[in-house]
Amino acid sequence: MNDAHDRNRAQYGAVAANYTTSASHAGGDDLAWFSARAASLAPGVALDVACGGGFSTRALAAAGHRVVATDLTYESVVAARGATEAPVMWAQGAAERLPVATASVGIAACRIAPHHFADIAAFVDEVARVLAPGGTFLLVDTTVPLDEDLARWLDDVERRRDPSHERSWPPSRWRAVVSGAGLRVEETQLFRKRHEIEPWLARAGCTGERADEVRGLFASAPPAVKEAYLVDDVSYTDTKVCLRATKT
Repeated sequence: MNDAHDRNRAQYGAVAANYTTSASHAGGDDLAWFSARAASLAPGVALDVACGGGFSTRALAAAGHRVVATDLTYESVVAARGATEAPVMWAQGAAERLPVATASVGIAACRIAPHHFADIAAFVDEVARVLAPGGTFLLVDTTVPLDEDLARWLDDVERRRDPSHERSWPPSRWRAVVSGAGLRVEETQLFRKRHEIEPWLARAGCTGERADEVRGLFASAPPAVKEAYLVDDVSYTDTKVCLRATKT
């Protein structure tokens, strides 16, 4: 776990500010889903795990919640705080060891981050721990098909572009692990999201030979990969899983 945390800090310590202005993170059906679900819940204490550029933090605050935002990387906390006008409590902390008391929050949320976590199951167990009874877990993350070759291809491309990438899970595995942690899955939705390749590379600080290698993987992608991820000369499309669960 320490090695994965070191990779994350090294990666995001250098590019944290890029994620506060990321057009990809600033919009999309997944953020609309997240914002709508946050607004549907009675105002209370909300924990935003791995806040990154702070878009999910601001969505929670806009819905009237009292937000505690955490991130493993100090520079990400600083960047998100600088981009956020709403009153938020900020803290540095790992998703697998949340710096929050047991049964202390009504909402635990995480958007487009778990594929970087060293131990996703440990993160879900922590979510179950910090949620009060009746509390809600809101998750958004990149997901992959059940086809192992297609999943492996996207994970490989993601990892070459960003060494802190660990793995993306199919929706069925998310549902199984969330249920196994004692949370009741209430809703799962999938949304496609298009990414322009050059801004996607630049945001992660992927340049030079490493960027050329990633471009080559897109150019030489097998037909099944191009069909699954809608790969063309300038973009590709992945899928976000949006999941809502309740602590019973």
